[in-house]
Amino acid sequence: MNIHAIRHDALTGCYAYDDSTLIVKLETGKDVTAVNLFANDPYVGEFGDVWKGSEYKMQCVAELKHSLVWQTSVVPKYKRLQYYFEIVCGKEKLYLFEDGLHSDGKGKAGTIVQYFKYAWLNPADVCVVPKWAENIVWYQIFPDRFCRAGEQKSSLKILPWGEEKGAKFYDFYGGNLRGITEKLDYIKNLGIGGLYLTPIMRSDTNHRYNTHDYTLVDPELGGEADLKELIDKAHAKGLKIMLDAVFNHCGRDFFAWRDVMQNGKQSKYFDWFFINDADFDKGVSSTKDGRYYSFAFAAYMPKLNTNNKEVMDYFINICKGWVALGVDGIRFDVGNEISHAFLKKLRLELKAIKPDLYLLGEIWTRSLPWLLGDEYDSVMNYQFLESVNDFMVDTTETSRDLMYALNETYNLYYKQINGVLFNMLDNHDVDRAFTRCKSVDSLLQELTVLMTMQGSPCVYYGTETGLSGEVAQSHNRRCMDWNGIDSGKYNQIIAEFTKIIALKKLFLKFKDGNIEWRASDNRIVNYVWKNAQGECMEVYLNASADSVTIPADKHIAYSRLLDGHTLCAGGIAVFCE
Repeated sequence: MNIHAIRHDALTGCYAYDDSTLIVKLETGKDVTAVNLFANDPYVGEFGDVWKGSEYKMQCVAELKHSLVWQTSVVPKYKRLQYYFEIVCGKEKLYLFEDGLHSDGKGKAGTIVQYFKYAWLNPADVCVVPKWAENIVWYQIFPDRFCRAGEQKSSLKILPWGEEKGAKFYDFYGGNLRGITEKLDYIKNLGIGGLYLTPIMRSDTNHRYNTHDYTLVDPELGGEADLKELIDKAHAKGLKIMLDAVFNHCGRDFFAWRDVMQNGKQSKYFDWFFINDADFDKGVSSTKDGRYYSFAFAAYMPKLNTNNKEVMDYFINICKGWVALGVDGIRFDVGNEISHAFLKKLRLELKAIKPDLYLLGEIWTRSLPWLLGDEYDSVMNYQFLESVNDFMVDTTETSRDLMYALNETYNLYYKQINGVLFNMLDNHDVDRAFTRCKSVDSLLQELTVLMTMQGSPCVYYGTETGLSGEVAQSHNRRCMDWNGIDSGKYNQIIAEFTKIIALKKLFLKFKDGNIEWRASDNRIVNYVWKNAQGECMEVYLNASADSVTIPADKHIAYSRLLDGHTLCAGGIAVFCE
């Protein structure tokens, strides 16, 4: 038995799924043929009785590149659980306790037996996420580039819509909130359920991540009245709204930073920032000299001290104002650099007002410390993006590689978190999906995976038209081509996007079910979702260069480049029964 592959983490290996259920997981090598859990209340053996665990047969739920993941659920009668594992490899059996592996189920002789324990299932400690976020598809909008509506007065030089001039940070095209409101029917007709807007508060850049005034919707976008109208009309159409919170750093014109620049250490806001040098205001564009901390080394975005109680209270009140307007979700920019103390306090106060508010952190790496139920509900799932993109771009990868990558992604977090992970193919910080995968066929295959996996998927504006652009010089933030859309130029690809997005509603019947991968060493992707009612959803993607024969006798939910039983190169087939 490969004992070095056996792992049980007390934090992710035994956790509360709801008020009554614990999920228990174990990772082993691929040589293991069975795992049994022995579990019971820790006190049933008191007063001279011998403690004995009830047996639970664990299921192999995922195959990773070098290991297997086993899982079962337990409903502890008295809310406590004591347990150990029996691990079987052919005729060999080993038993895992907290102090290591043993040859029998009695633990180490002559000492206190070191069982694993889940102390108490406290309802207040259960990780609870907004269930509605499992059921919708998001649409991300970069407001300056989405749509311009009306004759709005501007103090800026507004470029002709769609003119290619590099789209630098100080180039504006005049997209506004009224433009988004006017396009709500277009968005709704795609099958979208929620809008995520990048920052809309007053700033002097088109990206607005250097916020100058958190209390003022940027007049260039239309102001608070236009935001309220957008929220109300979106809600009337069944659409959620999520705003972008930039609390890790601010812009140089933020009132507190202006006061610090004017009064130095005498400013009452001095401790709102991380200033390390009395001569901090040198007018130099980089902070690599360490005079103060900023986002990256961008001097025009000084870093806020979210450990400071005054800073915490200020931004929590900003969020409360957004919630009062009707906002359904908040995305936190650079969400891994904000203090945990601030996030815990913020969650408690905001969830007390709106329990189903969706809190999303921008974190590019593995994010478990922020997803234990007392901070974020979800994170931007870059592991998903990389898994799908790598498979489509690197033609040496097989369907088995894709399986390993996605199984690894979904093995990182609690089951309830997986249901609301913010999955995406692209966004304003990376190259456009079409630019990376280079074909409509691959783009639609990526979208199919996005819509038939657990999570709260997001489509970046324009991706449904095949909008291209690299992140360099912000070409991934090009203007939406409304003339092309209105003329029918993109009808075919938009129609395919709409059909594939509709698969998300069909997938909801299987979101609590189990996935069965039929992976191989070629580029034919095949997986099946099965629910408790015995219903199935089966997905085929032909990412190879050749046509293949597939079983095609079930009900076709969606297909592309499917001719009878022949799935052409680049083809998609989704069946249900």
